[in-house]
Amino acid sequence: MTYQTFKQHIRQSLQDAFGSDVSIILQDILKNNNTHLDGLTVLTPGCNISPTIYLNDYFHAYENGRPISDICTEIRDIYQQNKPAHSVDISFFTCYEKVQSRIIFKLINYERNKALLTDVPHFRFLDLAIVFNCLIGIDPDDISQSFSEEKISCSPSASGSSATILIHNHHLSFWNITKDDLYALACKNTPDLQHYELRNMSDVLKELLSDDDSSAILAPPAPFPMYVLSNHTKLNGSACILYQDLLKNFAEHLRSDLYILPSSIHEVLIIPVNSFATPADPLLSSANSPADTRQQSYRELSEMVQEVNATQLSTEDILSDHVYYYSRESSRITM
Repeated sequence: MTYQTFKQHIRQSLQDAFGSDVSIILQDILKNNNTHLDGLTVLTPGCNISPTIYLNDYFHAYENGRPISDICTEIRDIYQQNKPAHSVDISFFTCYEKVQSRIIFKLINYERNKALLTDVPHFRFLDLAIVFNCLIGIDPDDISQSFSEEKISCSPSASGSSATILIHNHHLSFWNITKDDLYALACKNTPDLQHYELRNMSDVLKELLSDDDSSAILAPPAPFPMYVLSNHTKLNGSACILYQDLLKNFAEHLRSDLYILPSSIHEVLIIPVNSFATPADPLLSSANSPADTRQQSYRELSEMVQEVNATQLSTEDILSDHVYYYSRESSRITM
C-alpha cells in the first residue's frame, strides 16, 4: 500500500467510525525546522477546534507490520482523550487588550526556519530566533471562544491540553504595536504562564524508572552533575533560558559558569563548567590550563549534541547543534 492510499484508508475508516456528521480533514502542516507533516483533524458539529494527529510515523509502523486496524483504533483513542469540550471564539483575538496577557515567546533555530521568519516578528538570539505565540488553554473552564479563522497548534501536555496561535506580522499591524512591545509582554508573561522546572538529571531518571520492573538495575552515575531545564508543560521549554535571572541565580547557587546543551526545543541540559575544572588524570593538571580544559569540554559536549540531533531527535524537535556558555561575570549567554 502506498502512503497516499494509506492516508485515504485511514481517513475513510475514521469517517465510517464517526459518521457523516463529522468532518475528517487531511492537510499538509508546516512544523518547526521547515518540516512538513500530514495532519489529521476530526471536526465535530458545534466544535471548531481539534487536536491534530500526524500520520507519518503511523505509516512507518504499518510498513513494519502493524495492522492498520490497530492504527485506526489508536487514532480514535487519541482523539477521544484530547478532544476539546466546545468551541472558542476568534473574536477575542482581534482585541489587543484581551490578547496581551497571553503573549509568550519560544525559541527556534534561525537557519532552519528562514522561510517562516520572513512572515513572523522575531529577534535573532545567537543561532536561534525568538518568536511569539498567543497561549490558549483548552480546558472547559478556561475556554469560552473559538479559532475558526486563525492557525491553531493544539497539543496535549503533561499538565493538560493547550493551544497556541503563532503571531504573524499582520497581527502587529492590526493591533498597532511593535515587535518590541511583543517582546516586553512575553518577557513578563512567559515565566508566569509557563513556570520553569529545573531538576537534577538523576531525579528525572529515577522517576522514569520508577514504574519499570528493571528499576532496581540502576545506570552508573554520570561523570558530572547535569540538570534538566524546561517548563511545567514540557512544551517549548528551551525558552526558559531567557527567563530573567534564572540562569544568573542558578550559576550563583552552583558558584560556576554553565554549559547549556540544547537537547531539543522542549528542554535544555545544564552542566556546571567547574565540573570539568579538575582533569581526571592528575599528571595532566600542569599541561592543561583552565581555558584549554573549557575548550576541550566545549568541543566534546558539542559533538555529543550533534550526534543526538543526528540519531535520536526528530527534525522538528531540533533546536541547535551548538552548546552555549553562560558567564557569571558578564551574565550573558554566548556560543
